[in-house]
Amino acid sequence: MIRILLLTAVLILFAGCAPKYPVAIPPHEPQPGAFFSSQGDPVDETEIIASLESKEFILIGESHDNACDHRVQALILEILSSAGHEVVLGLEMVDVERQGVLDKFNSGSVTVDELPDRLNWDENWGFDFELYRPIFETANRYSIPVAALNLPSRVTRIISRHGLDHLDSEDRAFLPETLIDPPEEQMQMLGDQFELHSELIQAEQAKFKRFVAAQSAWDTKMAYEAIRHHELTQRPVVILAGTAHVDLGQGIEYRIRALRPESRIASLVPVRSTEDISSENTFSYYCPATTGRMRLGIVAVEHEARVMITGVVEGSLAMESGLEKGDIIVRAAGEDVSSLADLHRAGVQALNENSKLILEVLRDGRPEVFDIVF
Repeated sequence: MIRILLLTAVLILFAGCAPKYPVAIPPHEPQPGAFFSSQGDPVDETEIIASLESKEFILIGESHDNACDHRVQALILEILSSAGHEVVLGLEMVDVERQGVLDKFNSGSVTVDELPDRLNWDENWGFDFELYRPIFETANRYSIPVAALNLPSRVTRIISRHGLDHLDSEDRAFLPETLIDPPEEQMQMLGDQFELHSELIQAEQAKFKRFVAAQSAWDTKMAYEAIRHHELTQRPVVILAGTAHVDLGQGIEYRIRALRPESRIASLVPVRSTEDISSENTFSYYCPATTGRMRLGIVAVEHEARVMITGVVEGSLAMESGLEKGDIIVRAAGEDVSSLADLHRAGVQALNENSKLILEVLRDGRPEVFDIVF
């Protein structure tokens, strides 16, 4: 399965990552939350603790909209804390401009209930805060300091649209000293995918370079911040981030090792099937894929590089545009769609630019085009 480093957008238009059709967990799949070694063998919490207790950085991947993923993340925090290990919790979901709010949360002057408003969560992250509540409640219960790791969204947006040279001095100050490009394996995959889905005109090449620069800034900043908090507190840092930033060691981990080669790192990534377990991740945990409802009024699922609409909400923008259950979305805003992340990115761009979101779909095998007007 080809995995591409995906920059998570800030405003969510949808949620969901699921099998092609919403189904019950197959009988051969494990129970949600089950852990596995890099070789695919079941492991228990004792083995998890024994492996993680010597690590300086513990990266835990997630699908942002998957409640099971977040419950497992909270569980790992709890079993570490219950065993007496003091850690720092680093979040992709919060940018460094909002560290002051997290400092007040850490001191007890801001409650979990107050965090969504104080962090401007819906605008700056967009995925339902209730999915993340167990994580913040666990941090509060065990007095785990929480740290912001990410760049302000406007910085990565400017880089991806216009390039690094368009950052003003204020925004440039947020960048790490050096941007570390993706490893060769991932650059090759990015290049192959780009070549497959573009005509390689000069403008497209420039767009690809900006995209890579934004990815590099995103992951390098999180690596810098994680190292900084580790050195400041002398505690292990548990990093929560999208799976694409954790899987196969090609995102944040690669940057941490480039900046601090002696680092002791473990990674845990969610899998939707035990067949997806990779030996390049320290552990995997099983959570079934979930369906989600778009704010546009679409329920969509992802499977085998396809995104299919499994439901349309009555009276929604999606229904008004003519979209129907069973439609397969193949392109959005002129870009190929092979995952919900692709659709998410196109939707966020259209929303930010106050433009129509043009969707090209297959309906019963026939191509059709629909416009979503916000």
